[in-house]
Amino acid sequence: MKVTRFLVSLIMLGAVATTASAQGVASLNWNSCVGPLNRTITADNLNSLYASVSNHSAAHKAYQVFVAFGSGSAGPIRDAWRFDAPGCQGSSFLTIDHLAPAAVVKTCPSFQGTLQSLQIKDYSVDPVSGKARGVLANSYPAGIASTVPATRYFLARFLFDHTFSVNGATTPGADCGGLEVPVCAHFTSTAWLDLDGLEHEWAKNSEWVTANDPNNDTRCPGATPAQATSWGNIKAQYKH
Repeated sequence: MKVTRFLVSLIMLGAVATTASAQGVASLNWNSCVGPLNRTITADNLNSLYASVSNHSAAHKAYQVFVAFGSGSAGPIRDAWRFDAPGCQGSSFLTIDHLAPAAVVKTCPSFQGTLQSLQIKDYSVDPVSGKARGVLANSYPAGIASTVPATRYFLARFLFDHTFSVNGATTPGADCGGLEVPVCAHFTSTAWLDLDGLEHEWAKNSEWVTANDPNNDTRCPGATPAQATSWGNIKAQYKH
């Protein structure tokens, strides 16, 4: 899987130390910052996957959200979830938001506040494992001195447009099949940078959600095993 080279230009890319932190608890939900953990996905349907954080009070200047998508023993991600550039859906049918949409902004405001920011947004598929990965890295160098721990803050939304998704097989050039196959979406990293550039991993509340899988037949989150990821690790992937 790749992340766009624009990542190297972000201010948050430097020599950072990783430390444990009890600040904040990240959550993954459908529909809203506090929505359900399983969603029935149908064709002609917009589906919003939200990442948010609560109980955070420390100063910060950047964060990242990594979400892995897999179908467990059902095999690789089907065409209905191929929102990568070369995939059946293509990247134009996926929107990755770093600012809270109007529908939730009053109850789940943007973690970056009103600061200017730089982002990395990516969705890619590993042809070997058959799993997908959604990424949002967001940097706002001016930094925020403090946040209100009682407030839940918006981190990211992955908006999937399944207009051309269908159950069953794909008809090339017409639709993208396999929509009925269960999918597990799982945080593999939710980290933030303090004002000194130190990286901290948030604790998790709802660490994973499922699609078309109310009984968790994918055995989520086991369908998408976590791999250690940090800004330093990402930077090391690139050559100048």
